[in-house]
Amino acid sequence: MILVVDDDHDVRAMIKRALQELGYPVLEAENGTAAVEVVREGTATLVILDYMMPGMDGAETAREIAAIDATLPIIFSTGHSALRTLRSAAGEDVSILEKPFALSELESLIAEKLAERRQPV
Repeated sequence: MILVVDDDHDVRAMIKRALQELGYPVLEAENGTAAVEVVREGTATLVILDYMMPGMDGAETAREIAAIDATLPIIFSTGHSALRTLRSAAGEDVSILEKPFALSELESLIAEKLAERRQPV
């Protein structure tokens, strides 16, 4: 199950539709607090997380998620204007899906992150 976290309902719905087209089951959360609760349930295998959200932003949400499950892959989604802020907050190695994105980009990044998770550390 892929958890999509975005405070914008339309963006969340668009990502959900794209993931369903790719054959993935989807969970949704409208903010960081709700996302953390879903992760606690243990059903998510990957998180697509908006970086710029009111309240708990993407970086804070990612830290909370990592405290629950450090192996859970996270892909940040953000617009160009927040890209620099995201890289400085989360590091250069963070996985970023820049909005707007192509379906092929989404598919490739998900496959990469899920493959990384399956490899022994």
